[in-house]
Amino acid sequence: MKSVAQHYADVVGLADKVPAVSDSETVPLAEARGRVLATDILARFAVPPFSNSAMDGFAVRVADLQIGKQLPVVGDIVAGDTHQYELAPGTAIRIMTGAPLPAGTDAVLPVEDTENWANNMLFEPPATIIPTALVGQKENLRFAGADLEVGDRVLDEGTRLGPAHLGSLASVGYGQVPVKRRVKVGVLGTGEELCAPGEPLKFGQIPDSNSWVVRALAEQTGADVQVRSVYSDQGADFIEALDELVDECDLIITTGGVSAGAWDVVKIELRKRGVEFAQVAMQPGKPQGWGVIGDTAVVCLPGNPVSVFVSMHLFALPLLRRMCGENIKPFDKYFDRAVAGVSWSHKVGRTQFLPAVMGESGVEPATAGGSGSHLIGTLPTATFIALTPADQERVEPGEEVTIIRLPTLFI
Repeated sequence: MKSVAQHYADVVGLADKVPAVSDSETVPLAEARGRVLATDILARFAVPPFSNSAMDGFAVRVADLQIGKQLPVVGDIVAGDTHQYELAPGTAIRIMTGAPLPAGTDAVLPVEDTENWANNMLFEPPATIIPTALVGQKENLRFAGADLEVGDRVLDEGTRLGPAHLGSLASVGYGQVPVKRRVKVGVLGTGEELCAPGEPLKFGQIPDSNSWVVRALAEQTGADVQVRSVYSDQGADFIEALDELVDECDLIITTGGVSAGAWDVVKIELRKRGVEFAQVAMQPGKPQGWGVIGDTAVVCLPGNPVSVFVSMHLFALPLLRRMCGENIKPFDKYFDRAVAGVSWSHKVGRTQFLPAVMGESGVEPATAGGSGSHLIGTLPTATFIALTPADQERVEPGEEVTIIRLPTLFI
């Protein structure tokens, strides 16, 4: 059987076999969360843009301070004051956190280090202050450009933008940014046994959960998604839906119909178009497919819901991120280590990917059914996936285990 790492490499490598998503658009920050930068970002402003106070207190010259000796207060500077002031020797100016420093300041004396300090923070500044402690040179000062200078590189092309990135962009002068266009993803679920969510079930039917798992994960990764699921095992029905998606999409993700059954329509039809299929040494998710049709990448996932969830995170989402232009890590860099809190068994021969939670003593299975590929109902309890090596029959409490964290997997 094929290794998980090799299949990851083969699926992610599809990005090099289809036209790159090179076109971009400029969007306001309000619409940029989750998008991928189309260019490097250089700072237009320094951070901070001006030297300012790190404390509520008094701008002073250190040489003028003596404990118990009065110092006249000659002004008041609040955050947002756009005037430029100068601190004369032998005086102090009251100043608020974030307010610009007057020229000549070499420290800020915290208000708490003055006599009757609460009275020194009334609406009107005091006429004088009496220090109760001393400060050193440059203490409680924030200097212009201490974090970033104008022209510094802030973010690289290929960065997926989250809340912290948006805050950084705003701080260096950007109200809008160039981003890659959204990758167009088609979702094609198959199976005669499926029916649409919310419809009454006939005997032998199950609701189509896979299409919605795939759609949500792809949309969460910034894709423009359309679903063309076919509740049929007829080749003609599948090909009609597939051809519609090939004409419109950069990536197609199918679910179901890839195993060894006589009615596995996806495998039967897509082999005719050059898509490859293999058994991957993992549980759940052994049957997998990958390939290119025209200019469209195709990833074929199993039909069992937990298999789909695990396979999306291990293979399809990294490919999607690569196609978005995002800089992704090598396969072995996404895993973390934790400690097992309970024991669980594993059928040797394939690497197990177990939906898991963090219990009182460490990692434990999220459900009583372990890594059963059909257990979609309790899957939302999982906060990460625990990996058990193919040759390990049992995991014991206190043993170190490999995990993949959810929902930030491969980010």
